[in-house]
Amino acid sequence: MARRKFAKLKALMFEQEVTQADIAKATGRSQTYIASRMTGREVFDLNDMKVIASLLDLPREKWLDYFMEDKGN
Repeated sequence: MARRKFAKLKALMFEQEVTQADIAKATGRSQTYIASRMTGREVFDLNDMKVIASLLDLPREKWLDYFMEDKGN
């Protein structure tokens, strides 16, 4: 079975009731831009990661767990 992209990030967003629309607004990006990152079609920009991490109260040392996909699985 294929693994859902950014499952950990999406789970944290769900827990904190943060939507992709909320992230788009916070980053100043379009919802399409955010959706393309959340589906893995494009990579997250460092500035976007900073804003999203701040919005989700995610410490820097956890960023790799949430913003990088393991290509081996």
